[in-house]
Amino acid sequence: MEFLFKPEKLSEDLKYQVSEAISKRAEIFSRKRYPGLWEKTDRLNEKKLPEEALLRRRRFRRFYGIICIALGIFLFVPGLVKPSELFVPLVVGACATVLGISAVIPRKTNSEKFEKKAKKLISAINSSLKPGDKVLFNEEGIFENGALLMEYENLESIIENRSIFLVCDGIKIMVLRKADLVIGNPEEFKIFVESKTGKKTEKI
Repeated sequence: MEFLFKPEKLSEDLKYQVSEAISKRAEIFSRKRYPGLWEKTDRLNEKKLPEEALLRRRRFRRFYGIICIALGIFLFVPGLVKPSELFVPLVVGACATVLGISAVIPRKTNSEKFEKKAKKLISAINSSLKPGDKVLFNEEGIFENGALLMEYENLESIIENRSIFLVCDGIKIMVLRKADLVIGNPEEFKIFVESKTGKKTEKI
């Protein structure tokens, strides 16, 4: 049984999906290293508030941040004028302003944190890609243009996103578009790789 990819250059539109996959890979390693911490995190996530309650909380946080900024400026500016006499208001004003700004600025999601790495990975893959390149998965291993690229026993993670598979062995990372699979189909491919590696595909 074999599956053949003929990779095309990855478009900028895939940046977010690649970022999600890299984020998931980081989570997999973190779960292995800190199982106790993740057990507590999962329990907290089970008690996650409804979306409406989270929206109210975000609004309150923004309102609270604006109040802190206003109060901080009110205390900070006079403190700048007379720092020796108004040292305490100066420090309190500075702290309130920083606290307010941190409350107002939207927090990045895990995927957004990995966007820079995703862009670098896409750029590296596109720059090394040549016309006619082929990636073949067969019973013996994973081959690129006829040369052995990875062995199944060394694969550390296989992550599936909406349009891509991210396959890595700890040294090399491949991002394969489902649309570039010319022999076989994504579902059969996933079953085949899972059978060869003994690892479950992590789906996002």
